Amino acid sequence: MSVIEVLSPGLYTTVQDRGRTRFRSFGIPVSGCMDQLSADLGNNLLDNDSNAPVLEITMMGPQLLFQDKANIVITGADLSARIDGKLLKTNTIVTINSGDVLSFGKLKYGCRTYLCIQNGFDVPAHFGSCSAYEKAQLGLPVLKKGMKLYYQNNSTPIFHQNSRIKPSNLLFEENTVDVVPGPEYHLMNEKLLSETFEITRDSNRMGYRLKGVLSYSHSGSILTSTVMPGTVQLPPSGDPVVLMKDCQTTGGYPRILQVTEMGINILAQKKPGDQIKFTLKTLPEGRQS
Repeated sequence: MSVIEVLSPGLYTTVQDRGRTRFRSFGIPVSGCMDQLSADLGNNLLDNDSNAPVLEITMMGPQLLFQDKANIVITGADLSARIDGKLLKTNTIVTINSGDVLSFGKLKYGCRTYLCIQNGFDVPAHFGSCSAYEKAQLGLPVLKKGMKLYYQNNSTPIFHQNSRIKPSNLLFEENTVDVVPGPEYHLMNEKLLSETFEITRDSNRMGYRLKGVLSYSHSGSILTSTVMPGTVQLPPSGDPVVLMKDCQTTGGYPRILQVTEMGINILAQKKPGDQIKFTLKTLPEGRQS
């Protein structure tokens, strides 16, 4: 088993995979990669299983010492990744040698970077997933200085540089997020769809809180009902909340919209202070755009 030593943990770095999709009925969140498209791209380039665990790096990256050879791919946000000071390309297979130090610098665009390694990181699974979920202490904890990460070293070269999954500039350039009507769409003020919202500082893997110019306060309520990643809830304050990968499994606020899978990937690459708008893709029968 090969080892990576964490010399510096970065701002918020966790191990994630595709998440726990079969345990929501027990109150266990899905978790998993916030931007699944970027993680899939890296794993596909490396011929990994689509569920191979990756490192999700948020805004400020770690410093990692590789004690053995490894093939890696860095996808998602550009955090100026370097090996011993040499700048690396994203979305490209890179071979790291024993003793190399992988570090990250200035954030050029995006919010979350994915470090994918050939064969994936060797991490114990909990409830069918290696994804970290801090609140329940599932998976490895957030990276800390001195921690060690393990992987199966495979020196077999990867000759192709192609992937059936292609990098998408939409993740970083698009500020409109596709949505479909939620179960309580009828409780929504339609002006919300023309609003530009700012992502607030109290946003995280559990949910993105949005702030607009107008108030969408309401007195509507629902019985506690199922929610999922991408559900847009409207609390009485009128400021929408988009639930993300570590969200709870039930909630009592109106579920006015549901963000598409691609929309979740786009949101995952937005940081506090960025602005977004919703675009409705389908309308209930009888409603006019």
